Amino acid sequence: DGLTRGYMLEVYDGHFTLPDLGPIGANGLANPRDFLIPTAAFEERKIADGFIVFNKFQGHLFSARQLHSPFDVVAWHGNYTPYKYNLDNFCVVNSVSFDHLDPSIFTVLTCQSNKPGTAIADFVIFPPRWSVQEHTFRLPYYHRNCMSEFMGLIKGAYEAKEDGFCAGGATLHSMMTPHGPDAQGFHKSSTIPCEPKRVADGTMAFMFESSLSLRVTRWAEEGCGRRDLSYHSCWDGLDSHFDPNWKPAKPSVSS
Repeated sequence: DGLTRGYMLEVYDGHFTLPDLGPIGANGLANPRDFLIPTAAFEERKIADGFIVFNKFQGHLFSARQLHSPFDVVAWHGNYTPYKYNLDNFCVVNSVSFDHLDPSIFTVLTCQSNKPGTAIADFVIFPPRWSVQEHTFRLPYYHRNCMSEFMGLIKGAYEAKEDGFCAGGATLHSMMTPHGPDAQGFHKSSTIPCEPKRVADGTMAFMFESSLSLRVTRWAEEGCGRRDLSYHSCWDGLDSHFDPNWKPAKPSVSS
């Protein structure tokens, strides 16, 4: 119905699978029943201008034109099919007591490497959900990661950076690069009461996470004209709040 834009992730080693749910059990996260595959079909159709068939080889795209439909084929056998998944069907799992859990709990699909527990790529989303943790800084805490983190925003406003991170944009934090919420998000999350509340309504942010280093293309660096050269300024205004004399309150003991 018109121009379509999106994000694309391609892996060169292995295939995407559902993550191991471990102690979560049988249900949760992305359920297999919600993945849809097309019904087998064919078409016999010709058009005057022909069809353009694209093929990718060694990182380059090639094209060829033919008059008949590329889908005029039958008697195909196999179980390697395209599929689609509605991100609104994701069953969110989160902490219902305290602490900000690792974003791996939001993994939709993973492509594991030969090293157990280390992914070539994880596809992670941050969908609408309830946030109920007590005594917790609920936004992602400041950290460095042994993985590369590429984040994108499909729609809405990401709660850890509500200003400047627009739908269709992206951020890349390479491995071991310190990052976290912007100053506005820190002050907001540090002062509001830890009461049950909805977060990310109308929003869908995602992350491609990889144990490999990601290289930015020359077009992204020089040709796109959309680089945010002041991105680092989002952390201006963050001060040290370390207090060596602070101690957590001792829990009351009832007789």
